[in-house]
Amino acid sequence: MTSPRLVVSVVVHRSPLPVLEKALICLQVAGSKALDAGMVTGLQIVVVDNDSGPRYQQALEGLLHRLGHREVDLTLLRCADNLGYGQGHNQVGSGDDELRLILNPDVFLEPDSLVRGLAFLQCHPGVGLVVPRVVDASGRPEYLCKRYPGVLVLLLRGFAPAWIRDRFTKSLAVYEMRDLDWQRPRFDLELVSGCCLLMRGSIWKSIGGFCPDYFLYFEDFDLAIRAGQQSIIAYVPEFVITHLGGGAARKGWRHRWWFMRSAFRFFNRHGWKWC
Repeated sequence: MTSPRLVVSVVVHRSPLPVLEKALICLQVAGSKALDAGMVTGLQIVVVDNDSGPRYQQALEGLLHRLGHREVDLTLLRCADNLGYGQGHNQVGSGDDELRLILNPDVFLEPDSLVRGLAFLQCHPGVGLVVPRVVDASGRPEYLCKRYPGVLVLLLRGFAPAWIRDRFTKSLAVYEMRDLDWQRPRFDLELVSGCCLLMRGSIWKSIGGFCPDYFLYFEDFDLAIRAGQQSIIAYVPEFVITHLGGGAARKGWRHRWWFMRSAFRFFNRHGWKWC
């Protein structure tokens, strides 16, 4: 059986170039290991720039030129407007017989992570999408697989000061599924983070990628619900990434507005839950 090609999309909008450079280097290392192991026959990385401006694009072009790699097809796709996170990824096509990796520009893959994630997909034909074990820059676990949220939980998690969040520790822990064993694979996931999604191209095409109604935030939860209706979403603890991350509340009023607007659209589409 012929191994598939892996298509990777990374969407940027004035993303810090030193962080992006490290993310792409880690991706190339992990991709080369997957190629050497025969897990994939080719690796295409498309960096999608969401209208970051001519100065940024010039610097970005220089970065990609420096990172040129004979084994990896590394290209830049410029968008005339800022399309948002999901629509940026939607600009990159992939075939039914290919594999697709959605990656944040602040995610660092461990060297063997792709080999392990791809091997899991190969061994579990009923799984259409896998997500990794995530740690932060200090090596602490991040709980990015979630239960279906209530409005109160999201407001607490996204915007409440620490002293208020401390009074709702149990509710927040339930939402983040901290009660489960994350040292073993899981096949019962409902909502997952979009910072790193490894999936079959057939699933990506079948669900039509990310829903264009979300500019930023909740597009990953919406995609997970639609993907979960067609295949199993699995968590693979040996598939490891470091994610720098950052919540909406720490990014200013515009991000708060995008968060609230997307939350309204998500609940309107998939059902309201208040707590």
